[in-house]
Amino acid sequence: MGQTVVTVTIHGGRGSTQVETLADTAATFTKIPRSVARELGLEDIYETTVELGDGRTVTRRLALADVQIENVRRPVLVAIAEDGERPLLGYTALETLGFKVNPVTHRLEKTSAIEY
Repeated sequence: MGQTVVTVTIHGGRGSTQVETLADTAATFTKIPRSVARELGLEDIYETTVELGDGRTVTRRLALADVQIENVRRPVLVAIAEDGERPLLGYTALETLGFKVNPVTHRLEKTSAIEY
C-alpha cells in the first residue's frame, strides 16, 4: 500500500503555515512540529498519552488549531511533536473536515459526516 501525502494549512493566533503531512488513518491526532506550534502561537493546554506504532507510549501536548484542507477549515486538536518527527494528518481531522483516504489513488476524497 502506498502513502498519501497531504499539504494542510495550520492556522493559529499569529498567522498560518502549510505543513506537508502523511495521512495516517490509524493516528487519532494530527501531529505538527513544536516549532510550527510556537510560530503560530498555539497553546498546548491539553495533554494525552498516545501509543506509537512500535508499541511504546508517550505523552503528547495538544493544542486547538484551525486545520484547512482545500477550502474546508475547522478547529481540530493537534498533537505537538518534537521537531524532526514526521507530521501526520490523523483520522479525527479527516472526519472533522469531511475527507477520507482513497487507498487506490492515494488521494483524499470528500465525504459526508455520519449520524446514525
